[in-house]
Amino acid sequence: MCDGRAFDPRHTHARLTWLAQEVGGGERRPLPVRRDDYEQGLLVARPVAPREAFALFGALLGLLPPAAIFTRTFGFGAGLEQDWGRYSFFLLCLTMNVVCVLFGRAMGARLAARFDALRSRSWLYTVAAAALLGAAWGFATGSLGGFVFFGFGAFFGAACAIPVGAVAFAVFAPLHRLVARGGMIDARQLRPLALGVAATVAAVILGL
Repeated sequence: MCDGRAFDPRHTHARLTWLAQEVGGGERRPLPVRRDDYEQGLLVARPVAPREAFALFGALLGLLPPAAIFTRTFGFGAGLEQDWGRYSFFLLCLTMNVVCVLFGRAMGARLAARFDALRSRSWLYTVAAAALLGAAWGFATGSLGGFVFFGFGAFFGAACAIPVGAVAFAVFAPLHRLVARGGMIDARQLRPLALGVAATVAAVILGL
């Protein structure tokens, strides 16, 4: 019997998109690897391509750790009922958080191909390269998010986001590689994995 999920157009579209990327990159990968990736990718029930996977993780990383930083440093607008002056500061923190989410997602999608290329390298190289790419993610995302804080906040934003990005992606990228099949990861595995890593980083920042 056929599982009805196999005919979900979203999953079919994800497989076709991934297959088109694999065919388009044929000049860069040996044929045996592409065939093995294709066969393994077909085993994933609810496939998510690397671009969407790292975009989701980038968005969660742009949401939770910055929110933890704003909460621990500024209270993220706590006590508005006693001090209305905090209201504008709450909106400022919220705006920075939204910018981090949107740009963090865009940067995750942009760097996805580089993370996916690490599948053919050693585990040590994967961790080191993921940390460097994560630092680049942090510099770009933190700078833009912090720039909302009257411009000079870009320096503080980058300083906070670079170590966060380096550590988080150094953890997430190897775990994604370990769980994925041919670069494709099941949505049921991706969501708890991405949320778990981002939430753990946020918890460490809060000191929980």
